[in-house]
Amino acid sequence: MKVFAVALLVAPSVTLFSVGCQVSSVWGGEAVPSPFLLFSPTNATPIAPGESVQPLAILPSATVIFLPLEETVRPSLSPLPCELAAAGNPLDVTIPDDTPIEPGQRFIKTWRLVNRGACVWDGTYSVIWISGDNLAPFTAYPLPTRVLPGETVDISIEMMAPPWQGRYTSYWMLRSPSGKLFGLGPSGSAPFWVRIQVPALDTATLLPAPTLSPTPIAQEGQITLTVSQGIHLSDLTLHQDLSEVDFWVERSAGGMVLSPQYEAQWGVLPFAETPTIGRCLELTRETAPIPLQGESFFPSLCVRSTDGAVAFFEVVRVDEEQGLVDIHYIRWRTP
Repeated sequence: MKVFAVALLVAPSVTLFSVGCQVSSVWGGEAVPSPFLLFSPTNATPIAPGESVQPLAILPSATVIFLPLEETVRPSLSPLPCELAAAGNPLDVTIPDDTPIEPGQRFIKTWRLVNRGACVWDGTYSVIWISGDNLAPFTAYPLPTRVLPGETVDISIEMMAPPWQGRYTSYWMLRSPSGKLFGLGPSGSAPFWVRIQVPALDTATLLPAPTLSPTPIAQEGQITLTVSQGIHLSDLTLHQDLSEVDFWVERSAGGMVLSPQYEAQWGVLPFAETPTIGRCLELTRETAPIPLQGESFFPSLCVRSTDGAVAFFEVVRVDEEQGLVDIHYIRWRTP
């Protein structure tokens, strides 16, 4: 809305009594409401009481200028980016920062996020681990529901505390179908995280007395498996008979997988962590097929068979077209 004042440019001999759109002026000692502007020459003869006075219209020689006194400025609005999140209330629905978790204990971390972008989040969006301590069995999880702009979603992931005393932080972000990572903050570049405190075990009461045992010997090498082929961990032999293997390569709707057989187990070894037999024994808990492609694929794995064989698998290459999987392995055996 604009408000204007009216200024008159008139001859020097004219005195202005009032301005405005609706004028109320004094003329001859009396208030005269008029749509006209009233003015009088400075050298005019005074008007006697009772004498009639006619209001004068604006003379052609007068110039009217409209001056803006106030104007509402409407700044241009930048379009919202497609991928933008904000912290919900609260952000940490479960496991606030520095929550104490017992060694090896499983827990569920839940974040509450708000879709502040211009796009709808659906199952093609995922939450992924980007750095820090990987406390979850997978590094990527699809969003559980469809989230419209402005709506809130709770994202829950099952995790497990490491077996050693310390402070652990795991950083996560969202990923769009195009592969763009985004998170919190004005630019969407800040991750969200879970941070836990793992206390030390009471070795005097929880751990048995140490016993001497032979040092395991590590055997290292590389194998290539094909679809409809598997490996027997105890002797690292390859077979095309499903009944003779602990892990079997096959195709599924989501791509190639490595399927545990006869209750063999596996687990993800966190990034940059050195594989050891003790660590792999702690991590091998999963029995679902191991994805070799897609968002849930993670190349570093600990595996264990039902007869006690333990190994570390690093998936080096997956050739979907040829149906080949190259695996670098470390298998431990006790002399």
